[in-house]
Amino acid sequence: MSLRLVPENKQPSTVNSTKFGEVAPSAPALQDILRTQQGPLSISSQVNGRHPLEQRIEGWEQRQQELKMEQYRRVFGMAEPIKREMELKIVDSTDFVPSVLGGSSNLHRDILLNKDSRIDWEDIYTGNDSVMGFHAEIQKKHGI
Repeated sequence: MSLRLVPENKQPSTVNSTKFGEVAPSAPALQDILRTQQGPLSISSQVNGRHPLEQRIEGWEQRQQELKMEQYRRVFGMAEPIKREMELKIVDSTDFVPSVLGGSSNLHRDILLNKDSRIDWEDIYTGNDSVMGFHAEIQKKHGI
């Protein structure tokens, strides 16, 4: 694992007709659109119109998390990144968090990822305009 800050460039430099879908067994140069039932796939829609910087921006958060875990491993040993990954999985597996406790933005996850002091776009515009009280939300969850 390297200590790269920026995700590597994964922009395709060549085009292969079978790269973006399953190949047909009788014609290995064509995509098997009948068995996958996805319809015709345009290769140009997968390659053209994408800026090389787009791939790097998409993987930025993941790359920063991997870099942080690698640094923890080098400084504290394997126990620290394993513990942090386990805590993140526990927090992600929680299916119900009341909106009073930050139901749309998971506060526990933000603390584990060191994002608790930032205000992001998703923190303000949650997409949920109706605000329920704590008791009403519990009653709705249990069907009372």
